Amino acid sequence: MDINSMMSAQLASLQQTLQMSILDKSMNNGAAGVIEMMEDLPQQTAAAHPYKGQVIDVQA
Repeated sequence: MDINSMMSAQLASLQQTLQMSILDKSMNNGAAGVIEMMEDLPQQTAAAHPYKGQVIDVQA
């Protein structure tokens, strides 16, 4: 194997490693952004039931 093919194989391996590293960091940043957005959402309260818990006059 000559030096050019060895260097070419090493360069391809380095490029793949770099691409995977960038992709991993990008996914982590994306996930962190989603988590931050979800934490910033206002807390939702349960919707009130239309009649439960209210006094209803049933006298006729």
